[in-house]
Amino acid sequence: MPLLEFRLELPGVRREDLWAFHGDPRVLEALTPPEKRVELLERTEPMGEGAVVVLGVRQYGLRLVWVSRIVDWSPPDRFADIQEKGPFARWRHDHLFSDGLLVDRVDYEVPLAAAGGRLVDRLLVRPDVVRMFAHRHRVTREALCG
Repeated sequence: MPLLEFRLELPGVRREDLWAFHGDPRVLEALTPPEKRVELLERTEPMGEGAVVVLGVRQYGLRLVWVSRIVDWSPPDRFADIQEKGPFARWRHDHLFSDGLLVDRVDYEVPLAAAGGRLVDRLLVRPDVVRMFAHRHRVTREALCG
């Protein structure tokens, strides 16, 4: 049951600007590494608690549909989404915003964790998640800091 936290310091960036950028599901295509070939297929309007976002994504060489639901929506401080359908047995991503700081907290579990999935997590999944958030933070810095 990995719980990962990724912090990005952005001096001078207001939490409202972080919120506006990350609260828009259209930026998911830019925030996701190009090799994942993410495509926004569907989203609930307006965004808020209970909203659903459906993505097409390439994960580990397979084309998958990833369905997320917003379970916490507290502008401009935070929001959280959970995976309802996708490659993980469990996935929750908390987005936390404050002036000059973005924190991404991810709580996930790979399928069949007790039957060898933990090894797959350590060798394949976790490094992939770390790379994905490094990319997200690079894109966020470029978009908000120039």
